[in-house]
Amino acid sequence: MHKHVQDARIMTNNGLWGYAYRWELTRALRANGTMTIIKLHTTRWFDQPVLRNLNGDNHHRHCLLKYHQLITEASSSSHETRSRKRNVVIFGESGSGKSSVINAITQTQLAETSSDATGCTFSYQCYPVEISGQRYVLFDTAGLNEGNAGGVPAAKAEKELKRLLCGLMSPGSDGIGLLVYCVRSTRARQALIRNYNLFYSVICRKKVPIVVVVTGLENETDMRGWWYANAKEFKSRGMHFQDHACVTTLHKHAGISDVFTRRIAESREIVRNLVINNCSEWAVDKTWFKQSFADAQYVMRHNWNSERSSPPTLIIYGSSPKEEEDLVRFGGETYRVCPVRLLESTSSAGGGHEGDLLIYYAHADTLSVARQSFREFSAAYRGNMVPVVVVVKGLNDRKSARQWVERHIMHHGAGLLFSTFSPAGDLGDNSLRRQADQDLQDLIRQVLSRPTCGERRGRAQKIREIQVVRLAYQYFNTRS
Repeated sequence: MHKHVQDARIMTNNGLWGYAYRWELTRALRANGTMTIIKLHTTRWFDQPVLRNLNGDNHHRHCLLKYHQLITEASSSSHETRSRKRNVVIFGESGSGKSSVINAITQTQLAETSSDATGCTFSYQCYPVEISGQRYVLFDTAGLNEGNAGGVPAAKAEKELKRLLCGLMSPGSDGIGLLVYCVRSTRARQALIRNYNLFYSVICRKKVPIVVVVTGLENETDMRGWWYANAKEFKSRGMHFQDHACVTTLHKHAGISDVFTRRIAESREIVRNLVINNCSEWAVDKTWFKQSFADAQYVMRHNWNSERSSPPTLIIYGSSPKEEEDLVRFGGETYRVCPVRLLESTSSAGGGHEGDLLIYYAHADTLSVARQSFREFSAAYRGNMVPVVVVVKGLNDRKSARQWVERHIMHHGAGLLFSTFSPAGDLGDNSLRRQADQDLQDLIRQVLSRPTCGERRGRAQKIREIQVVRLAYQYFNTRS
């Protein structure tokens, strides 16, 4: 939350007037900083000149004037934040319709559709676009095609990979905001899995939302219904998406039927909303560049056949002893569970260690410390490079948990956070508890369904195992 919001809340935390200020401040920020006038708990609207002459208590008049100043500053700061570009990576096989999807998003013929037929792996072109006041940069990226996995990374592919990663780190951007995977409706090939793992798991570390755009559906009776009939094919291959769009990428031209004209217009609106509704902010740096480049090289050179040589490592914070015990063999799976207690002591417990998954337990009623504690936990255990699950205790469904995380945990640059719920301990409804456990099991399986890179044994792996032992040693000493 912006510092001005905190100042305003502290300053006006007194009675009915304070409540009115807080409510209107939240509303102003949700309007992306465009509101510059104040609405009180009455039906009157006040701008700054009126406030100067406001009759009544001088303290209230002073608070309102100061509040107007804070609103203006917050609006200006919000505008500066929104002026930063969000990078959207659009990838897929040749012929999957990437360039046509870009033209649908920009509503112009920026990308030549003929360029989608060929291209070296990782080669890309950028297209800036503004949607609803937010600036984006669309990366039209060549993915792996069927049969060429054994031929990469060649020298040219490695060069293009470096260029792509550098482009995603460009100054003035918010890092990587969204992955858009383009697939043809008639294709269900092995390259689908390779491209998914390469961009989502390896390059973006499962820290960026990924959506799928299914093209070539112009002849379907119900384009939207295609997904519900075929989604299980993606899930059976271990591919999970935050959202989807089923569209046509035909071009509008003279003589085209009214049916196709309507579908083209509908598809353009769908893909634009897909970007607006799912784009996040994941900050990337030189550490990410080095690790993602090395992992992409390794995974491709080993033909995607690497398997885990040891159970996944879960680093968890804020859990109870019962929850920790359950996670060791959760849902029939075996995990190496490393609970951490005191965040200030992480340096003596292998601080900076990277697990396969971080799990942060938060209580729904601890609003004041939730974000700060989460940021400390994430920073200590490299939460910017590995997936994170937030379990909110005291809530009864995943929707409420997701909203709580967005409001009280999410911060700029955090990227994608997975969330689920855990009902109150004294709740008598065991079915809800079983549902929460099942949701957490499914979420962990989904996040860990594929290693982010092949296991590389050696000195690095030995250090990793030593750090895990140290974490466990610290945990059991604190409990004894």
